[in-house]
Amino acid sequence: MGIQKKLLFVSIALIGLFFLILLVMGGEDEEEARRKKERGSQALALFGGGSSNPKGTNRLGVRGEEAGSIFDSDYYNAGGMRYEEDGNLAGSESGEVPINPQTGKPYPPEAMQAFEELREQFPDNDLIPKRTTAEEKKKAAEFNQKLSRATNSVFGGNANSTDVALYYNHVRKQGKDRLEIINYLIESQGGDDPEMDKKFQEILKNIQYQNEQVEKEAAGAFEKAGLPPPG
Repeated sequence: MGIQKKLLFVSIALIGLFFLILLVMGGEDEEEARRKKERGSQALALFGGGSSNPKGTNRLGVRGEEAGSIFDSDYYNAGGMRYEEDGNLAGSESGEVPINPQTGKPYPPEAMQAFEELREQFPDNDLIPKRTTAEEKKKAAEFNQKLSRATNSVFGGNANSTDVALYYNHVRKQGKDRLEIINYLIESQGGDDPEMDKKFQEILKNIQYQNEQVEKEAAGAFEKAGLPPPG
């Protein structure tokens, strides 16, 4: 085979390899774009939005500035996950799938996959739905009982320092988690739709306002209970 033919075959092979790489990379980009869109859609749905149900229930308890004290609502309950009474309906070896409050049914596999990917980025965010084992559900139930007693004490005005710390640390953590999710949405989904950008900014503003109110009330409650200011 002459040198020209060899060069021709090598060139054809390199061109074929180039287009193969482009095809593979293009497929990966499309798949990642789809998964990114799904993650964003499910994250937005946590605030009661998203394409599947734009008028859905606000599971994260985001309130506007017209709202009064956090004692005027079930603010600390927002974000709590609910599961099927019959574990066989939604359970598996990896844990039970939580209920989507917008549909009353367990989250579908694609939503849970999106949530799992979100949890990889935000492993400490307690507001992202996740599968839960029987042992984890038991621990959560025990914590919720303690939180309920602490909340009743705080509402009743006779809370001790343990109750105050438990309640406000929980509420402050939820505020931090809400802020984490909306900042993720602004970064990953913002810029394409002015109306959606406006909605994001409204949610962000409300979360920031709520967190400021929580910090003020927490500071007063910690001082009254003889505790150091919340850090």
